[in-house]
Amino acid sequence: MAKSRHKQEQPRYETVRTFICIEIPDSIKSRIGKLQEALRQIDAQISWTKPSNIHLTLKFLGGVAAPRLELVKKAVERASKGINPIEIEVSGTGCFPSPHSPRVLWVGIADVPEELQRLYANLENELSQIGFEREKRKFSPHLTIGRVRTPKNASSVADSLISSSFASERFLAKEVIVMRSDMKPTGSIYTPQGIVPL
Repeated sequence: MAKSRHKQEQPRYETVRTFICIEIPDSIKSRIGKLQEALRQIDAQISWTKPSNIHLTLKFLGGVAAPRLELVKKAVERASKGINPIEIEVSGTGCFPSPHSPRVLWVGIADVPEELQRLYANLENELSQIGFEREKRKFSPHLTIGRVRTPKNASSVADSLISSSFASERFLAKEVIVMRSDMKPTGSIYTPQGIVPL
């Protein structure tokens, strides 16, 4: 009896919105929360990042097919090899692209440590080898605390943010996280997919 020939269908994989980051201490998140509260007093359309969701993002990968996450983890492991825990100093505030027309509000990283630069360069190299595009912009690590939705009073928020500053606080980064991001109506839900020690 002749076998019926079925056209083999390509398996459909889940796409996982993925980024690579360093976790920051709760003490810094709490202080960012207080800063956001003060800035909320200004009547402006800002999408504030939940303090619990604030990370130091090293690379945003976008949608990654679920089976490729293992390749991403291995690339992060190779990139982290030989990198010691990194002392990072969180300090200062600012916005992109300018205080006159801000789109992204941030708390800064003072004097980017050499080890962090090296880790970033390693990540770019390893991830480009498995098909991820290199970042065209210069590496300028920061903690995004809000995104401007409309220009109304946005420059007032930016001015207030910059004048409020952010007192320096140091912490030791001991691991790199491959993070999954699920967009929900209540905000993004982040779930670690892999944790790589330094």
